Amino acid sequence: MVSYEPLRGMKDYFGEDAEKIRYLEEKFIKIVKKFGYMEAITPILEEFELFALKGGEELRKTMYTFIDKGGREVALRPEFTPSMVRLFLNSMQHLPKPVRLYYSGTVYRYDEPQFGRYREFRQAGIEMLGEYSINADLEVLSILWEFFKEINLENVTIKMNNIAIYRELFSFLKLSEDQEEHLLHLIDKGNKDSVIEYLSKIAEPKILNIIKLILYNSISKESDLIGMVKDIGNSYSKDLESQISRLFTIYEMLSKFNIPIKVDLSLVRGLAYYTGVIFEVVHPSVNFSIAGGGRYDNLVQLYGGPSTPSIGFAIGVERVLAVLQNLKIKDNERKMVIVPLDENVMDYALKVLFLLHENDIPVILNTKNVSLSKLIPNLLDTNINIVIIIGENEKKENKVSIKDLSTRQQNSISLNDLLPYIRQII
Repeated sequence: MVSYEPLRGMKDYFGEDAEKIRYLEEKFIKIVKKFGYMEAITPILEEFELFALKGGEELRKTMYTFIDKGGREVALRPEFTPSMVRLFLNSMQHLPKPVRLYYSGTVYRYDEPQFGRYREFRQAGIEMLGEYSINADLEVLSILWEFFKEINLENVTIKMNNIAIYRELFSFLKLSEDQEEHLLHLIDKGNKDSVIEYLSKIAEPKILNIIKLILYNSISKESDLIGMVKDIGNSYSKDLESQISRLFTIYEMLSKFNIPIKVDLSLVRGLAYYTGVIFEVVHPSVNFSIAGGGRYDNLVQLYGGPSTPSIGFAIGVERVLAVLQNLKIKDNERKMVIVPLDENVMDYALKVLFLLHENDIPVILNTKNVSLSKLIPNLLDTNINIVIIIGENEKKENKVSIKDLSTRQQNSISLNDLLPYIRQII
């Protein structure tokens, strides 16, 4: 016996739930197109190594992977960025930089299902490939904010950090790439004490103290942090000061426009390819982020391409809907149906149907073989309130009869007058 239930961690959507998903996607596309982004559609199935190379510990553990019939190890995409980078390397290197891409679609992770976390879920996002300037960071964060303004979602906060600060501090300690990735993974999972315990055995006191302060958000001023970094002495790096200044410059710039942005020096995101500014969007009604992204300046090069600094973000569509639980899709249009009273008038009914559709007026054709009196209760149950009735007399006189089920009024309208009449009542 076939089960009617979807697989665990996956969900069917129909009717209003499906409309809400499309509503958010359409709002997102409206915003990104204003900024000049073009759509990219990539396969759901990719080579495993594409995602495993720099996905991070957690992502590698939760990927849907299998060996295909050609003996290749493949994976259902757990996110979009590696696919966008592969597309860029395969088809877009010749384009003027930066290349601006947007996408929307399903991704797959074998997580333990819970509220706000599914095994199949939807992301909508952007990637800007080929630009390192702070202007690129500002553009991407502005797009993110414009989306949340567009859907009227209040009380969101954009938390922001620069993961290069951690990477630069770790480089002083000569940690291996695997050690660095593991420590960042622990921070992302909130295991800060484990990080300090590990570093206390290998880090010199000044560096350990800085990491402690930023890890527990005990320092918040740019000048204080730069002063402490300079105090390291010979180990001091101009790159580190530059990354600190970049973070606070972005914060100060966006704060001028009342964007709810907050510097959180303890913020780390799970994907191992992040190299610079990172950010995520949170809302007080849920305990998970609803969007996030950051700068990944080495990923294109890691895949064998030229140096191509890049930045992007992804919005969790279902996660945003979890916050917008009371979202109502406005549908003020009055719904109509054409009811041919017998087969002899079907040609005329189709003529009316095509006329309305050619003029972008939605109307359905009744297919039930029942009398009009028996049909009306069914129409009311499906929120149809205007009935275009076509019988032998209507066909002969080139007219239609229009019955308004909400007022019970019925009028006879010539076909020549139908369009202006319909536009007036819907």
